Amino acid sequence: MAEPELQLYSSLRYDLLLPPISANTEAWDSEIKHPSPFYMLTYHRDRLLQAAEHFDWKIAADVIRGPNGFKHLLMKLTETVDTQSTKPVKIRVLLSKDGTITIELSPTPDSSKEALYPARLPPPKSASKMKVSPLTGGALELGDGDSVRGDPPTNQPFEVIPDTMKTTPSPYTSYKTTSRDMYTNGRQRVGIKDVTARQEVLLVSDSGEIMEGSFTSVYFWRDGKWTTPNVASGGQIGTSRRWALEKGFCVEGVVKVDSLADGEECWISNGVKGFLPGKVKLL
Repeated sequence: MAEPELQLYSSLRYDLLLPPISANTEAWDSEIKHPSPFYMLTYHRDRLLQAAEHFDWKIAADVIRGPNGFKHLLMKLTETVDTQSTKPVKIRVLLSKDGTITIELSPTPDSSKEALYPARLPPPKSASKMKVSPLTGGALELGDGDSVRGDPPTNQPFEVIPDTMKTTPSPYTSYKTTSRDMYTNGRQRVGIKDVTARQEVLLVSDSGEIMEGSFTSVYFWRDGKWTTPNVASGGQIGTSRRWALEKGFCVEGVVKVDSLADGEECWISNGVKGFLPGKVKLL
């Protein structure tokens, strides 16, 4: 049996929480900027375009390149998604080599403004003691479990489990395609059986560097700041990861698997669910 044709794809969110949030369209071309229910849409278009250019898919790249390409993608989405619906939707945008765009829809859980566009990524509890200037009314401290307005929720963290085998970086780990055996196999190896479970596996490169999660970008507290693995470690240029870097919420760096501690707090994120709390589980 012939293998199915490779496609590029990106998964994003439709949610009526998003139109009032100006950050959701701040990267849009000023001529077409308007409130939108599609999460980080320009970043999703950009990642598809980067992948098409890498694989030298000229027709596909031309279909989504520039302002006209962005408007074409937006038109495809608005033709397929019921933009009056109050239920959030996961949207899978698939791009074929011949430039065909396919839209697949599935339900997704409710979220919050703070998870989708947080004001910051709160530091782990071990680093959260924060004195306030006496000028504000006394030397107060931010204690464990306290939060700042705009923080994403920290309850019900995902179990974040390093893979038990190494994965060799390739274009199929650097760019999001329908060739995903390395992620499926990693999840199976660490015992994740349910796609809805609050669990994630970390891919580890041949040199012992964390690459990314099977469906998320990852952030670890290193040297007093959140650190997301370098693209050179083999993972993807994720949409929410790119936004967090641009906002200064994190820096890029090498995170070795042997530096992880059991129970260590971390963050994970993706272009559907936003920013979610995690806790490392070593097998």
